[in-house]
Amino acid sequence: MARVLLLMTRPLAGAGGRGLVLRTIVDSLAAAGHDVVCAVVGGPDPAVPVDRSVATHRLPDVRWWEVAGPGARRRGLRSWNERLYWSPRVARVVRELVTAEGIDAVVADGVRLAPHAQDSGRPWFVDLDDLLSDRYELWRSRALDLHQLLGHRRPAWAPAAGVLRRVPVARVLATEARRLRVREDDLARTADGTSLVSPTEAARLAARCGAPVRALPMAVTAAVRRDWTAGAGLDRRLAFPGALTAYANEEAVRWWIEELEPALRAHGLHGWQLHVFGAVPDAVKARVQAPSVVLRGSFDRERLHDELVQHSFLLAPQREALGLTVKVVEAAVLGLVPLTTPQGASGLDVEHGRQVLLFSDGHELARVLATLEGWAADGGARTAELADRAHAWARDGFAPEVLTRRWAAVVDDLVPEGRTARTARTARTAPAGPAGNHGEGSRR
Repeated sequence: MARVLLLMTRPLAGAGGRGLVLRTIVDSLAAAGHDVVCAVVGGPDPAVPVDRSVATHRLPDVRWWEVAGPGARRRGLRSWNERLYWSPRVARVVRELVTAEGIDAVVADGVRLAPHAQDSGRPWFVDLDDLLSDRYELWRSRALDLHQLLGHRRPAWAPAAGVLRRVPVARVLATEARRLRVREDDLARTADGTSLVSPTEAARLAARCGAPVRALPMAVTAAVRRDWTAGAGLDRRLAFPGALTAYANEEAVRWWIEELEPALRAHGLHGWQLHVFGAVPDAVKARVQAPSVVLRGSFDRERLHDELVQHSFLLAPQREALGLTVKVVEAAVLGLVPLTTPQGASGLDVEHGRQVLLFSDGHELARVLATLEGWAADGGARTAELADRAHAWARDGFAPEVLTRRWAAVVDDLVPEGRTARTARTARTAPAGPAGNHGEGSRR
């Protein structure tokens, strides 16, 4: 058994979509027989409660004067993503925690925490999630301001927020994308292991840097599955799970309103609706009001699954190829037929007509839905067969036991048999916690 430290940018309970991946790491390592300790560097303010089922430390936050100071430059960090999470003070506390907890290997949550893992003195692994360099290149054309882009890392001081809103974001993103591309390649070459959630992005990074990169997505599970009944009537409700607090989700719904649904009507297809499951901020509601859109509200995960399996189809109208589209995987696990764009399927090993139905614009979506209407008129057997193939594909690639095996292989590479004896002795002689008693402490 190895003792693994997972460094995170925010607690499991407050990590949003990224939380599925972090939860998968924790659960997979534990299922493989390893002991997991989590540590959060900074985090949202006010703080999100930690998940008390996992030993979790809250580490000190990086102050803005440290971000702007010379320490990160001396460390060789040029990316702002890393500088927002690194300071000599926090790095020291991480090293103290590694010794105090008898850690055998360190896993970093993304490029932002890679320097802490690299400096830990232990074998280290970086789960990059997505290629941020690619994402920032795509975001250059968006009407974003830097205050928006920083998320929970944005300063609370109003004058600072005003300054950040005037920064030319496109120029910042171009510089950051260029620096991150260099850093991603460097991490893949120098870390003891690297991963991305998308197999296609993992293959692209591996080809780019000439080093192996693993594909380690999130585990997707559900306690329910849609029951397909031969000859049942066609359900023209398209499910769309996703909070409209995220720009990409709002953009998808607006695409439905402005182009996709009008194209359906132009092709003689009537009665199709988009049912949106997720939070809708008041500022967004006016932009997504339409007769063909039904705002269903937010649900916890179990209740959401119960709602989704009352539908036949899930629509993921994604216009950008970013990472791995969880909506598509979740639809397949639940037994729905996933409909998405080539961009939405870009991170997945799927084929049109086999596990998903693909469309690029409103006219192609009309052809897809006309096909489904034809299959329903023939009894719906072909629709059910596609849903079964999608379910089998998701089970083979995203089941918890599959990810447990993959993460077990990661630790086997990081900590060969017998290597844990040294840190076991360290753990017995180490102090009870890191200097300064930062954080929640360890709960085992």
